[in-house]
Amino acid sequence: MESPKYLIVQEWIKSEINKGTYTNGDKIPSENELMERFGFSRQTIRLAISHLENMGYLEKIKGSGTYVNVRSTNNVPIDMKNIGVILRHLDYYIYPEIITGIERTLMQNGYTMTLSITHDKVDTEISALNSLMEKKPDGIIAEPCKTAMPMPVRDMYRNIASKTPLLFINGGYFGVDIPVVEMDYVKAAEKAANYLIEMGHRSIGAILKSDDIDGHKKYEGFSRILIENKLPVNDKNVLWFTSDMSHEVFTAMFKQAYFSGLNQATALLCHDDKTAEEIISILKDINVKLFDDISIISFDNSQTAEILGLTSMTHGKAELGAKAAELIIKQIKTGDKISGVINSELVTRNSVHKRSFSSSWDTGSDLYEIFE
Repeated sequence: MESPKYLIVQEWIKSEINKGTYTNGDKIPSENELMERFGFSRQTIRLAISHLENMGYLEKIKGSGTYVNVRSTNNVPIDMKNIGVILRHLDYYIYPEIITGIERTLMQNGYTMTLSITHDKVDTEISALNSLMEKKPDGIIAEPCKTAMPMPVRDMYRNIASKTPLLFINGGYFGVDIPVVEMDYVKAAEKAANYLIEMGHRSIGAILKSDDIDGHKKYEGFSRILIENKLPVNDKNVLWFTSDMSHEVFTAMFKQAYFSGLNQATALLCHDDKTAEEIISILKDINVKLFDDISIISFDNSQTAEILGLTSMTHGKAELGAKAAELIIKQIKTGDKISGVINSELVTRNSVHKRSFSSSWDTGSDLYEIFE
């Protein structure tokens, strides 16, 4: 498979350093020069340079440029082992930090990384696995597609795991004995739902992915808290969507759900910040007053959440990547198959409006009459 563009730039710079074209203290070509050389965007060039900074190859000096920092690269073993990494996205908002966390930890332990991106397509995932196995990697970190679905690729993963150290990241399949490093989405959703209840909300909806296991885990935590607080778990308040759904279909489906009962909810728990961003756009289009008429809480605490003022649950990103790299190395060295869970914390902003009990329909039997 073709390497991601930023990796092409990254590997070229590393190669030039290793050949001695650029030595300790030398200034590497500017962003504009690299853009002209490769024909890539500034964002791609900056991503490559940022990764090399994090790995200790480069040092950026404000107002001057980017320089080789050989003090760190001298400590990198020449004969490195290789870990294959398969992820669903490259520049989708949580992924650059995940990749950085994986790559930095691998480098520190004498491993290189071969990265493949599936764009959340199963046929690309299968192709990436076949291509990777031909290179005989020392281990694999994989983010499988559509983990809530009965995908035949599970058997492929089982077969690989019987011969090669393998670890899932960001979720794995039920019933497959392969370790996983993931966020604790059940507890994260519990914290999010509890916060909404503390803020006076008694009718809470959710917008979640049906084909990814993290959507099901978020639903588990969300619904558990509603039940514990004797609040209704109403099917009309939950909208399920899939990863490959177009914006137009999602918009139409949300509007239909909204005017069919979801508009009775005073708060929505969204699958992630990107989903929340789409929901906000749709609600504005139908003249819903944000965030007074309806509050919104989401997951990942990304830059999108900061810009929109979203209350959101944190995502470990770099910590998640580093943990996955640490555990695949441990599996290679000892054979121990260990999973890891990263906790999530609530970051409050202005997207959750405090409501009085009366305005959030906490009126005893009347509440249940509305939702029947």
